[in-house]
This record gives sequence, structure tokens and C-alpha cells, in this order.
Amino acid sequence: MFGKKKESGLAVQHYEGIEQFAKDYPCRLELDADMLTITRIKPETTVTLPRNRIQSISAMEESQFMQKYHGNAASTGKGIKKYFLVIHYDKGMLAFWGTAKKYGQFVKMQFGQTAAPSHISL
Repeated sequence: MFGKKKESGLAVQHYEGIEQFAKDYPCRLELDADMLTITRIKPETTVTLPRNRIQSISAMEESQFMQKYHGNAASTGKGIKKYFLVIHYDKGMLAFWGTAKKYGQFVKMQFGQTAAPSHISL
């Protein structure tokens, strides 16, 4: 009744891809049938990307991400195991990271599992 309102979306840290967002800045991702919505937290800024512009979504461990996109498998986690969600779209790439707790949700996004639509028209 008086509990904290549960925010929708997946809480992650922005790593790269949006110039206006700092590295490691907290944000929320929501992917539905039509749109990817990225919301930066404090100050709130919303970025949208139509789903039809997304070419691929990949979930990977930090060492794989760093090797593939930065040329070395260095860890930036200082003891915290990081996992990355990489979204390729027609004009570039977005990268976000989270801890092991988020990895299952990253894999769901990778394989296209989204929330059930609130309206279905036949």
C-alpha cells in the first residue's frame, strides 16, 4: 500500500553509444514490440529507437565484449563480474552493462522475448 513504486524496465549502466550519457550512468531499458526506450535517471532523459531499426542484440561477458569491441580482454569490474548487452542498429551501436543478476534478462532481450502486448487486434 505504501511501498515504493516499482519502476518498469531493466536497470542497467550505460557504457557507450549515446554521447549525451556519461559512461557508467544508470538508466532503464524497455523493449516492446515496437520500440526500445532508454531512460536516463536524474536528470531524466528519454531516448527511443524503433524496433525495426535494431539489427541485432547480443548478451556477453565483459571479457568477450572488451576483446571484440576494444581489442583486449581487460576487466574494468574491480572484482565485480560484468555482463554486457550490445544493441546494433542502422546507425551504430549501444552498449550497457549489468551484474550477473541482469544477465538472464539480457539473454531474454537477445532472443526477442518481450512483454506481452496490452492490446491485440485480430
